[in-house]
Amino acid sequence: MRQNPIHDRVVRAALLSAALVLAGCQDSGARLAQARDAIARGLPAPYFEDLVTESVAIDGHRLVFLVRSPTGDAVKTRQAPGFDALRDSEQREMQTLCSLPAIQPLIGTEAVLVRRFVDRNGTLFFETELPARECPAPPA
Repeated sequence: MRQNPIHDRVVRAALLSAALVLAGCQDSGARLAQARDAIARGLPAPYFEDLVTESVAIDGHRLVFLVRSPTGDAVKTRQAPGFDALRDSEQREMQTLCSLPAIQPLIGTEAVLVRRFVDRNGTLFFETELPARECPAPPA
């Protein structure tokens, strides 16, 4: 049977592309794990007022910071006047994560930084997100 050189090139290109994508995913996963491990060493840590950053975990391509209110009630807070302003304020605060040394290797990747705010019972207040590619590039 005669080989088709074009077919062989297409197959090789497809295999190379798949290998590069897989390597990129593994590299991204390794970077997320390194960031998680570095940040976790300093937790739990005060966040703001009575809020505490308890943990950091990987969820797919998301690096999730769990922020707990030991006294708050998510259901009541979501119904309170000013809740939307609070959530908006926390969304703006996401940029501060970009300056963490552990986050620097994630800049420009598909990683998404997440703060998940929960009450004392684990009920969700809200989440804020920032794609790491939206962080400013570190100074050269």
